[in-house]
Amino acid sequence: MDDARIYARKPNVATDKEVLFSLRNTPLLEQGTTYEPLATAENLWVNLKVYASGGENALHSHGGEDHAFIILQGKVTFTFGDGRTHTVGKYEGVMLPKNAKYKFEADEAENLVMLRVGGGVRTEAGLAALTSFGTPKDVVAKTTFADGEVKVGSAAKNGESSKKRVYADGKFFAAE
Repeated sequence: MDDARIYARKPNVATDKEVLFSLRNTPLLEQGTTYEPLATAENLWVNLKVYASGGENALHSHGGEDHAFIILQGKVTFTFGDGRTHTVGKYEGVMLPKNAKYKFEADEAENLVMLRVGGGVRTEAGLAALTSFGTPKDVVAKTTFADGEVKVGSAAKNGESSKKRVYADGKFFAAE
């Protein structure tokens, strides 16, 4: 299967009342990544990321956002700006304050499924300008590779995110 089969969630925006979201029936992958919006409020956003292998392989930082990764399936090795590494497994996580440099590599034994929660000080009010994954564009604009270049998720140096997405036929995380 390839990108012809669309599973993409739309940003679920909470402006003046609560919204619900689910992780159920998230497609697993043979190759590539998914970065799905679960819910977005003005100063907090929640996403679900799936990696077939690889990871975000270029050292980078988020200048406008504190964020955390919580591992739901698989395991991943994070490398930090000072060279330290730490492997994080199922039901564990990592909190990254803004400007912390990091990269990560998924263990290839199974798909890596991570909940990503971010929040930050905004330079623009409101939720009119969101990325397709539900993060405010003013926050994403402050994300850079270690060399200072603005980070683009599909950049070849970003690793698995640059590969074509191939869904694993009939395989889902949290299947009902």
